[in-house]
Amino acid sequence: MNQEGIFMTIPTPASPADWTDGLGLARVLHGGGPVVALRRDGVAKARLALVDGQVFDDLPALLEAAEGDPAAIEGGAVIDAPDHRLLSPVGRPGKVICIGQNYLAHVHEGGRATGPAHPDLFPKWHTSLAAPYADVALPPESDQIDYESELAVVIGARARRIAAEDAESVIFGYTAANDVSVRDFQFHTTQRVAGKAWDGLTPVGPVVVPATRLGGARPDLTIKGTLDGEVLQDDRTSSLLFGVPELLAYITTVMTLEPGDLILTGTPSGVGFVREPKVLLRDGSEFEVRIEGIGALRNRFVAEKAV
Repeated sequence: MNQEGIFMTIPTPASPADWTDGLGLARVLHGGGPVVALRRDGVAKARLALVDGQVFDDLPALLEAAEGDPAAIEGGAVIDAPDHRLLSPVGRPGKVICIGQNYLAHVHEGGRATGPAHPDLFPKWHTSLAAPYADVALPPESDQIDYESELAVVIGARARRIAAEDAESVIFGYTAANDVSVRDFQFHTTQRVAGKAWDGLTPVGPVVVPATRLGGARPDLTIKGTLDGEVLQDDRTSSLLFGVPELLAYITTVMTLEPGDLILTGTPSGVGFVREPKVLLRDGSEFEVRIEGIGALRNRFVAEKAV
């Protein structure tokens, strides 16, 4: 495997990807390592995702080779892709940028009357990410661990100082994320990173669906968060205070975005920490983020043993 993440050239015939009915890009453990594949939510088979006959182990390299264009991606050989073999669809994004306070009802439930004047940015790292369907370890240092259902943007092309009206040209697609938050650490200081960037505590997936299939730069999709079968979050992505174009315009004023970078756009109301009594993640909790057109990101949370 070379530095671009390309495994090999596949001699078998390929065909253009049929981006209908929820087809998206997933990362699957196959043959001893990860490969990017074309998969539909809930289907245990997938096709290798190819660009010019090449197979990739991570999404950033594939998106760069495809120049962010879904039409450049073809389907190759069929592989097994059961849920338990799925990884975060982006394994090593260069940046994971998250947005706070971006649904008005969530702003209100936190005791504030109005949202922020500018997008409220904070970072995570690739080590923060977890796989869809995986058991996620709850760190023993806290018993104040909360869920946050979010739409995540996957960048398809390099972007710097991009205007909001041009944002669609640099978006590849969307996936689901759970911005699991360690609330007591989050409020240790005015900077929230200590509560947000824990290793392996941010599930992402299961697939990345092209933006062209989901409403472009301003998707209007149902987003629901369900804890142990009870729906606790229920909104639409069109309720974002700062829409995806405005977020990308603001972020790219500050920094360059690259293919495969992730933008978590914020959570709707219904988080557990502000409920009375609080509703938090415990050993054995199952939480699902379901986004229309993408599918279900479902994880069980288990107590991590202290070392």
